[in-house]
Amino acid sequence: MDYRTLGRTQLAVSPLALGTVELGMDYGINAPGHFGRPSEAAAIRLVHRALEAGINLIDTARAYGESETILGKALRDRRDQVVLATKVNTLLSDGTTPTGQALRRHMVASLETSLRELQTETIDIWQIHNVSEAVLAQHATIAEVFAEAKQQGKIRWSGGSFYGATLPELALQDDLYDVIQVTYSVFDQRLVDRVFPLAQAKAVGITVRSVLLKGALTERAEHLPEHLAELRAQSRHYRQLVETSGLNLSPAQAALAYALAQPQIGAVLVGIRTEEELQDDLAALAANLPPAFIAQLTALRIDDENLLNPGGWGIP
Repeated sequence: MDYRTLGRTQLAVSPLALGTVELGMDYGINAPGHFGRPSEAAAIRLVHRALEAGINLIDTARAYGESETILGKALRDRRDQVVLATKVNTLLSDGTTPTGQALRRHMVASLETSLRELQTETIDIWQIHNVSEAVLAQHATIAEVFAEAKQQGKIRWSGGSFYGATLPELALQDDLYDVIQVTYSVFDQRLVDRVFPLAQAKAVGITVRSVLLKGALTERAEHLPEHLAELRAQSRHYRQLVETSGLNLSPAQAALAYALAQPQIGAVLVGIRTEEELQDDLAALAANLPPAFIAQLTALRIDDENLLNPGGWGIP
């Protein structure tokens, strides 16, 4: 495993990181054989296999169902092998974001719960989940919470996860986050234009998720609902390019290799349900995509937010 330095954190992280939403809840396109979380025992075995393969960055969140609880059990005797990242969800059940002292109390309570569930004394990267304009407006309060948690040794570095390109660019102006987690894929290249260069200039670490766009860059796209027919068609085009490339890669491997070829990215998050998926994803580390093929994939860029944001697709 050829580890990468994650911005100013100086953390050495594996280029493939384990995303764990699928270990804690049913998630993704409901395709036969590719949906439904594994049992707790199988999930723990999967985490251990990932560690044995050299993956050392694991990402979870309070919002990922039972994920934190499962990881707490899986990492009980292996915590020193992991760069552990989790997230606080600042959006309340009524759809609002608290302000002032209410936000402080909410964040602190969430952190204490994460520490307890993960069975650890320190979170390596504590992130705000889905940073919004309302969160950006609470910069001063959040900065105080981050600083206090760092001083107490409960977190090492701060971060935020984002959708789209506008919010992470605005957040980088505040210099509040040591790491940003953003979306990036063959289809979603919006952040390459401004966000990646700005983050690099500020020594902010970059991790990316949705590299498979919730499965839309694989054969699971055939199970997308009809209102996403345009996305399904683009997926077919992509998969045909991969099949005829002569590179002997699966669509998932090619999508991962495309993201791994971006030098500004510290780590690519992969959601894994089975050990077979893990082995398939690890094979992408050895892939060397020719420049001409990279150019072909880059030309598949989509800028329609409705197609790029799975949160608006109407599926889990």
